[in-house]
Amino acid sequence: MSDEPAEQLRGKRQTVSLARLYLDPNNYRIVDNPDYRSVASADVFNPDVQRRTTRFVLGRSQEHVRDLIASIKENGWLDIDPILVERRDGGRYLVLEGNRRVATLKHLQGRYELDSIDLGRLDPALFSKVPVVFHEFADERQRMVMMGLHHITGKRRWPAVNRAMAMRRLQQHFKGDADAVCNALGIHKREFNLSVRTLALVQAYKESDYGDQFRADQYNLFREVLSSPSMRDWLGWDHATCTAAKETNLDRLFHWMSPAVETDAGEEDEVIGVQEESSPVITTQGHVRELAKIIDDPEAVKRLEETRSLQEATLSSSLLVKSEIDRAFGSCDTGIQKLSTRVGELAPEDLDRVDQLVGKLQGLALARRRRPFMSGGRLPWEPFNEFTQSQFSDARVQRYRGLDGLALDGLKRINLIAGVNNAGKTSLLEAIYLLIRQNDEAALLDVIRWRGRLEGEPDPLWLVEQIPPAIRIAGRFDEVNSSDEVSGNYASLDVQRENEPGEDIEDQTTFLARLAIESSYAGHAQNTDVALFSDRPRRTSFQGRHWLCRSALTSPFWVNRADALSESNKAALEAGTKAKVIDFIKEHLDARMTNIELADKFNRFLVSHQDFDRAPDLSSFGDGLRRIFEVGLLFAGVRGGVLLIDEFENAIHTALLVPFTRMVQELAVELNVQVFLTTHSKETLDAFIGNGYNTEDIAGYAICRGDDGAGVRRFGGCQLQRLHRALDFDLRGIQ
Repeated sequence: MSDEPAEQLRGKRQTVSLARLYLDPNNYRIVDNPDYRSVASADVFNPDVQRRTTRFVLGRSQEHVRDLIASIKENGWLDIDPILVERRDGGRYLVLEGNRRVATLKHLQGRYELDSIDLGRLDPALFSKVPVVFHEFADERQRMVMMGLHHITGKRRWPAVNRAMAMRRLQQHFKGDADAVCNALGIHKREFNLSVRTLALVQAYKESDYGDQFRADQYNLFREVLSSPSMRDWLGWDHATCTAAKETNLDRLFHWMSPAVETDAGEEDEVIGVQEESSPVITTQGHVRELAKIIDDPEAVKRLEETRSLQEATLSSSLLVKSEIDRAFGSCDTGIQKLSTRVGELAPEDLDRVDQLVGKLQGLALARRRRPFMSGGRLPWEPFNEFTQSQFSDARVQRYRGLDGLALDGLKRINLIAGVNNAGKTSLLEAIYLLIRQNDEAALLDVIRWRGRLEGEPDPLWLVEQIPPAIRIAGRFDEVNSSDEVSGNYASLDVQRENEPGEDIEDQTTFLARLAIESSYAGHAQNTDVALFSDRPRRTSFQGRHWLCRSALTSPFWVNRADALSESNKAALEAGTKAKVIDFIKEHLDARMTNIELADKFNRFLVSHQDFDRAPDLSSFGDGLRRIFEVGLLFAGVRGGVLLIDEFENAIHTALLVPFTRMVQELAVELNVQVFLTTHSKETLDAFIGNGYNTEDIAGYAICRGDDGAGVRRFGGCQLQRLHRALDFDLRGIQ
């Protein structure tokens, strides 16, 4: 470069050797790097400082300049935007503008001289005569304004967090005058204020317990938080002081934006290690917007705290449901008003569309009216005892679908039911399920629908034809305190189908049948009366709304109810057993699967998988994986109660039966669940008695069909194990 005085060179394009150009270690392009430290003016040319600055600009393996390297090799050096430099002492020049290009040239020069790499169309002569423009600034403020015009409002913008930091620094140079900064850079006041306030929220995060986890790309998440009025109100955000008054909520937000960790403690609370538990809940601006929709719903926020799943929290939000309903009604009202002003212009086909819409609205009203009328209060069904000490000790099916006088004595935690086809195994499960549900007529109607493999409301006439004329079931359930030793833990169910309407039925022309359901437990009697009609919803009245316990009946031949799986998913997350089920699937079925999460208001499950960029629906996977997942979830849904599983082994490979049966037993113990399951598989029976887990908790029942109907023979778990070892015993073959 010429030795002309600086004032004569200012603004002129000159050339200088690349070796005399030094990167600016305080450039705002790199201030977001976690390792960045402010460098004093006296240390700017320190070799270590320059090496560190070069590393910041280039990135690991030159990831920040790969596009620039490719462009220079392809096109050569294009002297379009000048490199601005400031002359310092000793013939050295500090790069003010163009640090990224200078760092790239230095990298290419080093590779060319050491490894003789191909420079493409780049002339190596450039290394000794780099075009630059010389500048001097009256003060730091003027220099900052110049960089801001290039990288805050100009075409070559810094990342958002870097731009915000430069604005804040300029505000200091303008003695806190925000308007002066906005005028100097040509930016809107709102943009400036939001940027500076976001930095204050970022700084609060950095000073919190989660501060070591801050990444520059999180800046836009914090910006989205302060862009939302509902999030600001929830935090108690004060624009004047740039602080959040509600510190508890602020800590919650930081917790959701950070990976969750758990501490493993040894004896006497000695910390022996820390392991990551889950990813952050909030990772995108869309997540922040979704959170803002439910943040005023305490139950949804509580759900988010419990599950660390924004999807689960959103699904649980009654506020969101109400908002969606209100928006739908608002859209309807607006549309109707617009159509009303154009009545005279509606064509015949438009009127047809109106008729279709009216029909849909009438359908909604009809669906609402089809909900069964119930007298006697609208409280939800609840178990008699919230916490059971035990479940069934015996059961008697005195009459149900060909099972007359069938007795199951000595019931255990795991009860295996075997027998030939059409022996009545599924009917036995249905009978126990009905006894548990007491006078809940919905259970009987559900069983009929499941048996018929129907979804939705069946035809009333068909339904009546499928209802057994009489049902009588009894059993001993739980250990309850009672002065009556006979009825203390005795449960019964008696159902009669009557074909005569009775005097209380006004419209007898459409009457089909009525059900008289009577049940009792520990001396508490309940009853339900159901009238069924051919052209209208059934009429139901009842006294008492209690089940014996929580229960579920599942079969591979019908789809488990989506709402039941949703509730079980929620319960499994709370109990911590969902992780055990997921780990089992990862270990034994698909190691590349990472999670299965409830996805939307339709209660679909999506699978997070390393082989898919977008999570597929659970239905895309094999029947065996789905069955193991659903059975595993149902345990938490019936905690303290009874789970009935029809054809246990269906869709499950025999190689999985031993570990799966063990997991079933472990879940049953952990959640205090009694299991009844039917099987056609000797491998299943062998797996339960051979998996090495609490064989004494097992009982096997062989249902035998004879001339006198169905009978049953019982074998204890340890007895089955001895017979298997001695004779390769098969419970299914008992006659």
